[in-house]
Amino acid sequence: LGDPVVFIFKEDEMREDWISAVKGTITNYSNAAKGPGDMYSHIAPEKLESIVKECDSLSAWLADMQGKQAATPKHDKPVLICSDLEKKNQDLAKFADEILREPKPKPPEPPAEPKPEEPAAGAAEGEAKPTSPKEGDVADVD
Repeated sequence: LGDPVVFIFKEDEMREDWISAVKGTITNYSNAAKGPGDMYSHIAPEKLESIVKECDSLSAWLADMQGKQAATPKHDKPVLICSDLEKKNQDLAKFADEILREPKPKPPEPPAEPKPEEPAAGAAEGEAKPTSPKEGDVADVD
């Protein structure tokens, strides 16, 4: 409940900030989807296009509601309410983030190169063959 005059005043006072926030969200996600670059290039074009469509839809809704709000007298209940703007903003962010969070696929592992065969024992010149300790060769240290 509360005072309707206070509600109307507060809505009018905060509305432009919310409109700017929603427009900023639309711009950010639309730009990310239209020009994915290296960061989002692994995401299917259809998914990115769905983000653009959501952005366009929200933009059209916002323009329509701004027109209706402009035609509404200041003393009437507002048609464009900040809580609606906040919800639409969050819904777009959640929708787009679900798509944009898709992890990049791991690069394919290079084919295993065959290891060069080791030379036969005693074949390498100048290399000392490691010897295993024989019984009694190990020093017992306490």
